[in-house]
Amino acid sequence: MKINNINTAYSYLLLNNELIADSIELANNLKVGNHTLFYSDDMDINEYIGDDKHLIALGYMVDIRNGQLTTNDILRKLSNTEDVDRALDYINGRYVLLFKTSVSFMVFSDASALLPINYDDRKHIISSHDILIKEILENNNEKVEPVIKALRGSFDFTRFEGIFKFNPSLKLDLKTKEFTRYYPETIIERRSIGDITKELEIYFEQMNIWLKNYDNNIILTLTAGFDSRVSMALTRELSEKVEYITYEHQNIDKLSERAKEIYEIDMYVTKTIAENFNVNHTEVDLADFNLGTSEKEHALEILQSTHSFPLIDYFRNERKFYKALHIKSTVYGMGKSDFPLIKNHMPQTIDEMKEFIHGVSKDAKAMDSYSNVVNDYLKRNLQGENVGKGRHYFEIFHLESRMGNWHSNVTQETDPELLDFIYVNSRRIIDLLQSPSIQERRDKVLYKNLILKYWPALLFIGFNENNFAIDIKKHNLNGEYVNGLKVHEINNLSVDTSSTNSITLKPSTENVGPQYHYSTKLKNNTHKIKKLKINSLFNKENARGYIDVKIMNLGEKSYSKFDIVDLSKEKVISLKPFEELIIIIEYNNTFEKASWIQAGRIVIENI
Repeated sequence: MKINNINTAYSYLLLNNELIADSIELANNLKVGNHTLFYSDDMDINEYIGDDKHLIALGYMVDIRNGQLTTNDILRKLSNTEDVDRALDYINGRYVLLFKTSVSFMVFSDASALLPINYDDRKHIISSHDILIKEILENNNEKVEPVIKALRGSFDFTRFEGIFKFNPSLKLDLKTKEFTRYYPETIIERRSIGDITKELEIYFEQMNIWLKNYDNNIILTLTAGFDSRVSMALTRELSEKVEYITYEHQNIDKLSERAKEIYEIDMYVTKTIAENFNVNHTEVDLADFNLGTSEKEHALEILQSTHSFPLIDYFRNERKFYKALHIKSTVYGMGKSDFPLIKNHMPQTIDEMKEFIHGVSKDAKAMDSYSNVVNDYLKRNLQGENVGKGRHYFEIFHLESRMGNWHSNVTQETDPELLDFIYVNSRRIIDLLQSPSIQERRDKVLYKNLILKYWPALLFIGFNENNFAIDIKKHNLNGEYVNGLKVHEINNLSVDTSSTNSITLKPSTENVGPQYHYSTKLKNNTHKIKKLKINSLFNKENARGYIDVKIMNLGEKSYSKFDIVDLSKEKVISLKPFEELIIIIEYNNTFEKASWIQAGRIVIENI
């Protein structure tokens, strides 16, 4: 599609018919009520018309409940649903959905705006590229000023004033010109890793069915981190169809020492995976590629980011890809809670929420008007107190700004050579990623369990570290979490966490004795002091001397020793934020009766 000699690939533009559009060339068009949709020849588009409903999908859609459905099948089903908002929770893909009825004309995006969507707040123009909106506005005698450089790509800013990135958690009614927030709708439910995994299995199975039916190249960007390792694990059953690609940095000498270390680990890990797994792995030396002058000038004109010109050159000119599917892993950040643990675990007020705004330049924060910029962003995006309904605001901002703005700009760089796909890019799955406790999210327990289930051998190669054959215990897959107390490195103990505020420990061996080491570590993963109440359930005076309990604060390097009979009288142990203690149960004799297993029980309360 071309406007004023500016040519854009994989592009679209939705205009009210009152606007002058005679500068648009090389574009197809569809009439949608009193609007016209213009789109480039390479844009994927599906249309469904039924009764008084007119649905158009730009890009592609995947139903995570049924991988056999086409985008057109999904549109037909959406036309018959009473609750479109919630039906879209289960639709993955990279799309913009236009849904017109006799009473409304709604615009939706995929869960993270993986397909870029920009809008103008004056004429309510929707487009894939901010430059297209600017050109149309100027052709209609609207003055368009550049945004302050410090703000470009931050919050919801594009390169031009009054043109913003479309928040993927909002929908827009072009009849009323009003945005409505439709995600999140309900208070999030904390769930166990096991329950979450069982539900995810259903969705991953269906998405793999869809991927197996994809009739073009499929690539996956492979790095040393957790996120790409999870994506790789999920592709195990179709790995013969996938090309795993790792990029070598184009100028290593310019990296800082820490960046060089990270890069070297990245290369070690990915090479180790390639050498030990029967996969098609390609290393791309980005130093061998870069755009020519004219291509670079064009990219700078139409794109909002310049993430990697060598990548554009590689996929466009070297590989000559056209709509190859690119499996990425960026949205996995929604399940990692990557903020310092010492910060507020449940921000409620606007001021508390503001502490978790990230990805903003120092120059922006130094602006005299920065406070107003933040307040305007919150208002424009309908982010009031408790906007997350139990989800942490760090994740809400990450989804709606970092993914919805910065990341969607990056995906556009390789249109139409690559069409991005992310296993977790649907609102239902994003909710599941946020359902474990903050401590479990930070320790990536769900992601480790997914790798263990789908491709367990991938656990034995280091994550962001130069190691091989890692002990599986290091991943803490036998750990438990109760109200911010992390129970881990569990040796020969069963851990009962069925109560909401207590833990019961007892030996897990068939018989007990000094030949076994019974121990576990407890870590306070919150920013508040915990006064733990610890007691035994054994008070027989004539059985003194048979079982001892050692409690050691690892920060103080000292321990207290109790006879288990004395421990029947409750002891209070104060555990500061992020402090750790170890509990050791020692049997002084060997016993075969089950009653002696019960005698060794320890209860920890007031967690």
